[in-house]
Amino acid sequence: MSVKTQGNDSAIKSITFGTSFDEVSPVKSSDIGGIIGKSAIGAKMCISNAWKMYEKVASEDMSRVSEEEKPSLKIVFHPLRGETENTEYPDQVWVQVFSESETMLKLAQLSVKKHVNEFLSRKTLSSREFYIEFPHNLLGKLIGKKACGLNRILEDTLYKRHPGSRDVLIDESDIPTAKTARLRIKELEYEPSILGNNALINHVNARGNRTFLGWPPSKEDKYEEHISITVSFKRDCTPFNDVNLYIERLTSVLSDRIQEIVDQDEDEMDEINEFLENY
Repeated sequence: MSVKTQGNDSAIKSITFGTSFDEVSPVKSSDIGGIIGKSAIGAKMCISNAWKMYEKVASEDMSRVSEEEKPSLKIVFHPLRGETENTEYPDQVWVQVFSESETMLKLAQLSVKKHVNEFLSRKTLSSREFYIEFPHNLLGKLIGKKACGLNRILEDTLYKRHPGSRDVLIDESDIPTAKTARLRIKELEYEPSILGNNALINHVNARGNRTFLGWPPSKEDKYEEHISITVSFKRDCTPFNDVNLYIERLTSVLSDRIQEIVDQDEDEMDEINEFLENY
């Protein structure tokens, strides 16, 4: 964090800081729209909450602000459109606060910190999309009757079962939220060529919540059948405490189950071919 003062004590002062608080990962530059909010509702909330705290301080401890005239307050979130990256805060949202009051500068920073933490908590409930090569004719085995295959994947993400007991494999406080998870499968149709394959890669790279499971296809390969798997959560549930651990478990279970189905199908085909060749 850096503090910059302009002019005398009654002049506008500024404070500049990044969005990494308490060793939490910073808000990425690409998320600035989510931080500012539609019609700047997020930024306005930061200002409003800073004023509420300032008025509370003034009412309970006049000594902190008794010599101040009512200050102004301006909060600017960066990077702005077309703005060069700030080397002090690379690939993250950073903030400038302007006010005549040192107290207001500090309270505005606290207000922004709370807003950032709330944003990061809500973001743990955002949907995620996983992409993997998988023959479309095997989707029935993955989904299962009445989605029992998908439900099994979600259960195996949470627990390792033993006779008469089970081990919890994610943060135990995240179990209620994880139980709201839903999986949605979609067949992907692209031209069976290098062009189709590159279209798939560009599609996955276009958004931060999309990723390949396992090794991504090479741009030199022809397109092979892929599916997307989307995991979503109820919007009104409690944010995850450790969403990374949950996603790590989920992707591991998904990869193992998909590989198991593919291996079983290949073994069945090998058995059929061997029988046809020998009889």
